[in-house]
Amino acid sequence: MKVSISLPDELVSYLDAKVNNRSGLIESLLQQWRKQQQVEEMAQACLLLDEQNLGWDEECQQAAITDWEASG
Repeated sequence: MKVSISLPDELVSYLDAKVNNRSGLIESLLQQWRKQQQVEEMAQACLLLDEQNLGWDEECQQAAITDWEASG
């Protein structure tokens, strides 16, 4: 899918000097950002579980996060 964005000329010039594929860079950055958001959401969910005292200890939480990270 094509998406159009507006960027300052200075930033576009910088991108052109540093990368061969603007779209590839932006896609990579967005993938990294999405993964970071998902990790933060998982951490928040674990904190909510802690607050509810459902018996999840730190080891169980880490195992869940590790399994989740390995899946995707």
